[in-house]
Amino acid sequence: MLHVDTIKNRRGEILILKGVLGKLQDFDVRGKRVELVRITWDEVGKKILRKTTSEGREIGISLDSPLQHEDVLYAGKEEIIVIELLPTKSLVIKPQCMREMALLCYHLGNRHTSVFYQDGQIVIPYDNILEELLVK
Repeated sequence: MLHVDTIKNRRGEILILKGVLGKLQDFDVRGKRVELVRITWDEVGKKILRKTTSEGREIGISLDSPLQHEDVLYAGKEEIIVIELLPTKSLVIKPQCMREMALLCYHLGNRHTSVFYQDGQIVIPYDNILEELLVK
């Protein structure tokens, strides 16, 4: 499968990146320019994004699966394009039983909150209303 297409617009050529090639630690970056694509928490799961790299290159991203920090989207002879997930204030919740998990999922689902599950914990973007609800 081809992971890169190009399209032209008035400002030049835009790379359309269609796949994750691996993690940054798996690539030899010596002598190469690393271009960062900074994304926010709410952009992680989007299937189509239009972004500008840290070097000012306009790109399009078209993926079927969520992006992760340090995903490599392009590896050329002179540059590598990699995802940088920007830090965000978040809430980390560890339900103590299935009832707590069910109530949590109910409230998060009603608010259409982005949810990440990691090591038995639920991680969500910070929301002061949800924080008050969870403290009760």
